[in-house]
Amino acid sequence: MSKTKKEQIFEAAAHTILKEGLSQLTLQQVAEHANMTKAGLLYHFSSKEDLIQQMNEHAVASFRQQLDTYQETYKNEKAPYVRAYILATLNDLDRQNTTQLCTSMLATMSFDEALLNPWRHFYAEFKEKAAEEINDLALSQLIRLACDGIWFSEMFQLEPLNREEKTLLLHRILHILEEG
Repeated sequence: MSKTKKEQIFEAAAHTILKEGLSQLTLQQVAEHANMTKAGLLYHFSSKEDLIQQMNEHAVASFRQQLDTYQETYKNEKAPYVRAYILATLNDLDRQNTTQLCTSMLATMSFDEALLNPWRHFYAEFKEKAAEEINDLALSQLIRLACDGIWFSEMFQLEPLNREEKTLLLHRILHILEEG
């Protein structure tokens, strides 16, 4: 499936942050990495803040889409939403969307904390839906924080787990969910 121009720009922004640092995240630099002019980039995004906001919204929407797909697949299983969250995390790692997800959060944290609102809403939704499915609040928090920990270790390159370790951890969490 070919990527939209906006998705190509999001990838260019993520590349800029990862390879050159957050301080180099300028519209000009992103435009160069996206093989377009700055004017072409401004057609899609009115400012760097707009780019970061839409990058966050896209990352959340992409993850939500994966959640919906898994939730539909496992609707007759125990805790379908929480199960979907775990499996979507694993799938996201397989698809290498983690880079965009992490860099959009990283850019947001240093640019304008208010731009984290899509993430705040997403986490509030997780907490509410997980509470509906699991009576053990500690277990639902453990699951979310383990999944987040995988992403954050990638984001900050703090001894990130290799593919096998991530898979093993997420499958163990699925097993704990089944037991709980």
